[in-house]
Amino acid sequence: ISKPGEGKVELFFVKVLRLLPRRRVVALAEYQGQQILVKIFLGRTAARYARRERTGALAIAHTGVCTPELLWEGEFDNGRLLAFHYLSDVVSLEQQWALSHDPKTQIGILTRVVEILANLHDHGVVQHDIHLDNFLLSEGKIHTIDGGAVEQTGEIPLLEKPSLENLALFFAQLYPRFDVLIDDVFNRYMEYRGWQIAEGQLLQFENEVRRLREIRKLDYIGKTLRDCTRFLCRKRFTRYEVCEREAYSTELAELIMVPDRFIAAGKLLKDGNSATVALVQLSDRSLVVKRYNIKNPWHGLLKVFRKSRAWQSWRNAYQLEFLGIPALKPVAMIENRIGPLRSSAYLISEFIEGPDASMNLNPDTKGELEAIARILQDLSDVQISHGDLKATNFVMAGMGPVMIDLDGMKAHKNRQSFERAFSRDLHRFMENWQDNPRLKASFSGLLGDLFARYGVSL
Repeated sequence: ISKPGEGKVELFFVKVLRLLPRRRVVALAEYQGQQILVKIFLGRTAARYARRERTGALAIAHTGVCTPELLWEGEFDNGRLLAFHYLSDVVSLEQQWALSHDPKTQIGILTRVVEILANLHDHGVVQHDIHLDNFLLSEGKIHTIDGGAVEQTGEIPLLEKPSLENLALFFAQLYPRFDVLIDDVFNRYMEYRGWQIAEGQLLQFENEVRRLREIRKLDYIGKTLRDCTRFLCRKRFTRYEVCEREAYSTELAELIMVPDRFIAAGKLLKDGNSATVALVQLSDRSLVVKRYNIKNPWHGLLKVFRKSRAWQSWRNAYQLEFLGIPALKPVAMIENRIGPLRSSAYLISEFIEGPDASMNLNPDTKGELEAIARILQDLSDVQISHGDLKATNFVMAGMGPVMIDLDGMKAHKNRQSFERAFSRDLHRFMENWQDNPRLKASFSGLLGDLFARYGVSL
C-alpha cells in the first residue's frame, strides 16, 4: 500500500468483516503492531467511493458525534484504502435491540439514536443508511459509522421536512410490530429540535414510515436474487442458481449441481405429484431439498412462462425475514430453464428440528400458542396471506414456531383482497383444532380481535 509521506507500507489482514465482490472490502488489519479497521475500495470507482467515505466520516466528526477516527489514506494498483481507529469490545445497537424485549428498554435505545440524529440534523448532516447496526457502543459511548452514506447538506440546520424524512427512514428499518413505539420517540425528537407537533403530523409520519419500509422491502428481496455481498448468483441459458454466500461450500456446490442424486440418496419426507421433498445430510448440516415437479406436458406448458414455486418460496421466505416473521430459512434455489422458459425447480432450505403443531400443541403450552397467535397478528399487520394454514405448516422449533410451505403466500396491496384471503386463512387455521375443543377455545381467546376484524365466526 502506498501511504502519503511514507511510501510503500505493509498491512497484515486479520479478518474480513464484509465483502462486496470486486467493489469493497472491510477488514480488521494490523499496522505497526496496532489493530486498525480498513475499508478498501476496488475498481474504477474506487477513488470516488473512498472520497465519499472520507467526506462523510469527517462530516460526522465535525458535528461532535462520536465516530471512529480516520487515521490515514493509501492507494494501490487497483484501488484506495482508508484506515480507521479500531473500536475493540464493541456492541452494535442492533445486538442490544435483539436482546431487549421490554418496551421501556427499546424506547431507551431508540431515544439515544434520535438524540444523535437530532445533533446530526442540527449540523445539516444526513445519514442515509440509518439502521441500528451503524451505531456501535464502545466504552459507554455510541459511535456512528458508515461515512459512505453520509451527506453534508447546505441547509444548516436541516429543515423540518428532510429531517422527518430521514427520521422516518430510520423507523422503516425496524419490524412493523415496533411501530407502536413511534409516538413516544417521535415526541422526543421534536423536543430535541425545539419543534411543535402540528395536528395530523404524527399520522403523516407513520404513513411515511410504512411507505419507506415498502421500498426497502422490495430492494431487500431484489438483492436475494442477484450477486451481492450476501448472495452468490449464477445465470446460464439452461439454469438459474442463487445461494447464500456464507453457506456456500464444495459439498453444497455439488448438491446444487446434481440435486436429484442427493434426493435419491436422502431420507424421503414427501413424494407427491407436485413436489418431492427429501432430508439431505451434508458433513456440517442437514438440509431439506424440495423439488417442484412437472406433472405432465400440459402442466409443464402452463409453467414455462411463470416464476417457479421455488422462486416464489425463496422470495416469500426472505420477505418474511425482512418483516421479522419466523419462517423457513432458504439456502439455495435452482431453476432449470431454456432461455426465459422455466421447467423443474428446487428449493434448498435449512432443516428445522421439531414436531409440527398438529403433534405438539396442547392448551397448557401457552407460550407456544401465543407465539403462533403473534405470527398471525404480524401477517395481518403487513397484509400477507399464507394460503394454507394447516397445522403441519407450523414447525415447533426450539426457538418457537416457524412457518413453512410458502409458495402460496401473497402480499396484498388491495385491502379487500387481503381481507378475503386472510379470512380464509383464519378459517383454515381453526379447522386444525376441531377435534380438540380446549385448544380451539384457547386460540379463540387469543385471536378474538382478528376474528372480529375479518368477520370469522366459529
